[in-house]
Amino acid sequence: MGARFARRWRLAVPALLGVLLAGCATGRLDATKPIGEEARDIDGLMRLSGWMAVGVGIFVAAAVVTIIVKFRAKPTDDPDDLPPQIHGNRKAELTWTLIPTAMLVFLTIYTLGTVFDLARASDGPTIKVEGQQWWWQFSYDLDGDGNDDIVTANDLVIQTGEKVNLEIHSNDVIHSFWIPQLNGKKDAVPGRVHHWLISSDEPGIFYGECVEFCGLSHANMQMRTIVLTPDDYKRWEQEQLAGKEAAQEALVEGSAAAAGAALFETHCISCHVVDGVYESAAGGNANLLAGIAPNLTNLMSRTAFAGALYETYQTGPGGEYLRNPDGSLKVNVAELREWVRNAPDMKPARADNQQGMLDFSEVLTDQDLDNLVEYLKTLGSPPVLP
Repeated sequence: MGARFARRWRLAVPALLGVLLAGCATGRLDATKPIGEEARDIDGLMRLSGWMAVGVGIFVAAAVVTIIVKFRAKPTDDPDDLPPQIHGNRKAELTWTLIPTAMLVFLTIYTLGTVFDLARASDGPTIKVEGQQWWWQFSYDLDGDGNDDIVTANDLVIQTGEKVNLEIHSNDVIHSFWIPQLNGKKDAVPGRVHHWLISSDEPGIFYGECVEFCGLSHANMQMRTIVLTPDDYKRWEQEQLAGKEAAQEALVEGSAAAAGAALFETHCISCHVVDGVYESAAGGNANLLAGIAPNLTNLMSRTAFAGALYETYQTGPGGEYLRNPDGSLKVNVAELREWVRNAPDMKPARADNQQGMLDFSEVLTDQDLDNLVEYLKTLGSPPVLP
């Protein structure tokens, strides 16, 4: 018995340590460090209910220990004697009924206030959020005319000190939008529009992901919110609009980028849009179940691609961006090229079912891939970073 118990204990200790260490890991998603006002409201509610639960737990544990110690059997007790039989105790019953009831009523009122605050719209700008397998699109109507002046993928860009209204949609199945440091979760449901708020008083990059199982690459459906100061945000807007105009400029004849543009026109425009140049797939006409593929007009202004699974620019071990000798950011050419070559190998998809990008490994030569990447590098300026 002793040896068996020792073996079980030796197995149990590493397992318990593993569970504890897993609970300490946060990675880039960390709901315990709220930045946005809405996230702080949720965090305050969770901490309040948590401390109330701790208080109840301590009280119950203390009562159990007291009863065990005070009423334990003594050596002098006659085992045949029964303790006094008491039927009910009005004071005790009222105590353990009214106190939890009062706590629950208080918590309910506090929760309802928080829920209504989170559901309230602001007078800030509105951004359209669209989820599809397996990436997010964000559309900005800057002048309120109903047209999308800026369309980006995976990078949601906002400015500090401004409450932003989100209109969350889905173009295929149910998804769920979550940037934990800025707000809680909100589902994206086909045929419905869900309203949500995000805000941040601090510039930075805050990471999120889809939290409703939505198919093969659900775990790879990530996004990030880039929060800029008002001046930087204005510069970002101007560069996005300038990128739309630059995309329409003629490429140098005979250049690798021009050759890549011809390949793009042959293989890519049935799904992807470049504003003012390749628009046959605009308006939900992409050859996909969702009807939409990432708009590539300002591709190089984004920090990530492929559902924010891969960095657009090279980063060091600490997450810092690497730069060329002239100070420009180093493009992540290797993974961008491989993504164009064989996307399903880098991110699970069902391209045969119009869910995800096709495999071009048997279609494009090495020179074709180099030319396509050169063309993609002309789409947009480097990102504005916080």
